[in-house]
Amino acid sequence: MEFTRLSGATGQAAQLTALLHAAYAADEALQIHFGAAKVRAEAVAQHIINTPTFVLTDEQQNLIATVSVRLPWGNDPGPFKLPHLGWIATNPEYQHHGYAKQIITLVIEQYIKETLNAPAVSLGTALEHPWLRQAYQSLGFIHVATVRKFPDHQTAYLVKILNKEQALKLNDSYFQTVLAKPVNNP
Repeated sequence: MEFTRLSGATGQAAQLTALLHAAYAADEALQIHFGAAKVRAEAVAQHIINTPTFVLTDEQQNLIATVSVRLPWGNDPGPFKLPHLGWIATNPEYQHHGYAKQIITLVIEQYIKETLNAPAVSLGTALEHPWLRQAYQSLGFIHVATVRKFPDHQTAYLVKILNKEQALKLNDSYFQTVLAKPVNNP
C-alpha cells in the first residue's frame, strides 16, 4: 500500500474519475447527490492540478482511496479559513477495511499538521446519510454547523481540532461562532 499525492500525470484524472463515480454510486442510491458522483474527467484533471489530492494505491497502482484538501486561499475554499477535506472516497472493492480512515489520518498527520501546520481541519457531509457523520466523529471530528446548500440534503460541517490554542486564535468569526456552540449529536 502506498500513500501519494497525485501530480496530474497522464491517466490519473481518468482513474480518479472512475473511483469517484464508483464510490459515490451508493450515495446516489440513497438519493444523496454529491457532485463527485457525476464529475467529468476534465474537471477532475483541473482539480488535481489546483487542489492537493492524495491516494492510497495497491501494489499494481490501482486506486484504493482518495482525499482532497481544499485550501482556504485556493479557488475552492471550504466554509472556514481552514483546510477542508473533500472527495473522500474508497473504491467499492476495498470498502469496509478501514482505508478511508487510514487515508484521512495520513492526510491530517502528514499534510495538514506537518506541512500546513493548520490548527484544525474541516469537512462536510450529508446530514441525512445513515453513517458518514458518525464515521467522521469516530476520527475525532465534531459536528459544528448544519446548512442547506443543496435541495436534496443538508450539509453537516465537522471540524477536527489539532491545536486548540491556535484554533481559538484563528481570525475567522464564523468558525469561532460555530466552535463555541457545537451541534448536539444524537
